[in-house]
Amino acid sequence: MRGQSIVVTVSLGLTLVAAGNPNKPEVSPRIPYDRLENDLRNNLHPTQSTWDYWGAGWIPQGCKDLANTYHLNPADFTIFNDAGASEIDMIDIFGRLPVRMRSYIRHLMATPGLNDGAAAWTWSSGDCVVESAPNLATLVHEVSHSLDWHALPQYQQPFSSSSIWQDNYNQDSATPTGYGRTNWMENFAETGTVGVYDKVVPGGIGNIEPNWNAIFHQYATYQGYLGDKIIPGGSCANRFKDMPPVAMSNSVKFKITSPKPEIGIDLVGKNITQIIPSKEVEGLYIKG
Repeated sequence: MRGQSIVVTVSLGLTLVAAGNPNKPEVSPRIPYDRLENDLRNNLHPTQSTWDYWGAGWIPQGCKDLANTYHLNPADFTIFNDAGASEIDMIDIFGRLPVRMRSYIRHLMATPGLNDGAAAWTWSSGDCVVESAPNLATLVHEVSHSLDWHALPQYQQPFSSSSIWQDNYNQDSATPTGYGRTNWMENFAETGTVGVYDKVVPGGIGNIEPNWNAIFHQYATYQGYLGDKIIPGGSCANRFKDMPPVAMSNSVKFKITSPKPEIGIDLVGKNITQIIPSKEVEGLYIKG
């Protein structure tokens, strides 16, 4: 997340502060964000898709919780007229992400600007909120938070807090972006945009960053440990448990005439692993 980074442990009400935050300078010359974004769009292509709507009156519990927290009307969540991102924006940008990568997001939600300094933010539950039409690099960053929390359960979680990540960081002389110096989780997520670019754009990160060797150990570690999760192709291999459908309103006068939506995927016989947040990351969200 770009902006002021806030990491919150909801269950304990504590701010998580990583000891010894990344302190190396931003790589010079700076990575040109516009070129990074354009090259990602030119090489991560839209996914052919179809979509449908639930019957009137239903909303996922997580979306309703978000609406109530920010004093929004849950019934507006399917209208998009006030949201910073349109339905088509969300389908297009999210669909460009590699499928094995985007499977680490459960719900993608668009809201109006919430005056909190954030363009987007992510929960360890797999829910991602965008407050404006997202750039592709922004979503790579956000999904990288979920990868940090969930994709490498065999290591310390979040992975960015591990000695593996931090020792490799210490072998470099720079940080991919100034924002990546905020804390270790933001360092991992900012490195994600570089790591994905380097894998999917012919010529790699050297196209736009001549001093790539100053950040090499960071993006190579991101790539090496995540493997094909960040590469286009394949199929969905991981999935969060769906939030239950609930009524948009708690009013006794609110009547739903449509049937309750069916959710979930039958995992029997399918090579799909349910993502269960570990105790170390359960309840976290990070926003800016």
